[in-house]
Amino acid sequence: MSNKLGSRPYRVVQWGTGNTGVRALRFLLDDPSFELAGLYVSRRANHGRDAGELAGGSPVGVAATSDADAAVAIEADCVVYMAAEPGGSPATEGTDGWRSVETICRLLASGKNVVSTGISGLINPRTFGEQVATRLSDAARRGGTTFFGTGIEPGFMCDALALSLTSVTRGVRSIRAQEMISYATYDQPRYHVSRGGMWGAPCAPAFAEGFAARILQGGMAGPVMLLADALSIRLDDVTARVELAAAPESFELPIGLIPEGSLAGYRFEILGLVKGEPVVAVEHITRIHDRAAPHWPSLDPGGFRVLIEGTPSYRVEVVIDEPDANIGACTGTAARAVNAVPVVCAAPPGVCSFLDLPVISAGHPARR
Repeated sequence: MSNKLGSRPYRVVQWGTGNTGVRALRFLLDDPSFELAGLYVSRRANHGRDAGELAGGSPVGVAATSDADAAVAIEADCVVYMAAEPGGSPATEGTDGWRSVETICRLLASGKNVVSTGISGLINPRTFGEQVATRLSDAARRGGTTFFGTGIEPGFMCDALALSLTSVTRGVRSIRAQEMISYATYDQPRYHVSRGGMWGAPCAPAFAEGFAARILQGGMAGPVMLLADALSIRLDDVTARVELAAAPESFELPIGLIPEGSLAGYRFEILGLVKGEPVVAVEHITRIHDRAAPHWPSLDPGGFRVLIEGTPSYRVEVVIDEPDANIGACTGTAARAVNAVPVVCAAPPGVCSFLDLPVISAGHPARR
């Protein structure tokens, strides 16, 4: 499909209506630059429901579908792909991650550009190895389309923002990007231990070791590798470290009961090492109770910090100025993806990171 759209609206399919997807859907419906071409929902109970009603507004005449084949067949310029983050690696055949990439490839090959937040590691197309990157690039070539993975973190704060800050320093010695947000109101039941998730699980060393392996498997090394490549830093190794924090008391969340002493916070680091020293680091400090691990760094009510050691050095904090920082982060992720649609539709076919695209903003520079 041609990327030369002229002045007509971008026809967009929204894929997913979870915590972030429903906010992207609202943005698409509220902006006349976009025309909602279709809506895919994973919950069969939402099949046939009007997209406007699912977004909390009035009917718009677009019915949601839980039929993936039907959604892939919709004529559109772009798909905003926000399926739930997979538990299995996209590099391992047969996993949910593999199947998610297969869906993205079908969309690309069908002639639709794809902006994705559904697999965090795909902000750096090389994260999962050449096989995954080749699957995506082959599909993009067949469809004459473009793939772009993004988000707020990763996808902006720990990579695009951090790299931009290096333009005002010299002799960069280290970069560390931190996310500090409470997930207490993140309504995703599958993250609860009762559904195979982590919250409420035992705070055991073996769990921390397994968590570190899953972080790397899930692609969270992507921004570390991307920053190192952009700055011509040759990393000797990339590793993960995890600390856990226990619930100070039993409490209820939207996702379920968290027993006293069970997992209520984690702190992980993805470290890009040179001669054994961390040079590029991405760190997440996540709590679901405000008294879990009070000695860990925090921002009130939540946000991001970028620390650069160079000449000069910088400490930049981005605080989400909303009553609920978790909801603010979901909204920011949705905004980043929707704002990327015009830029991606104007880009040459292929698989992109933010390094390959013009600046993404709340305007639509690709149409000027």
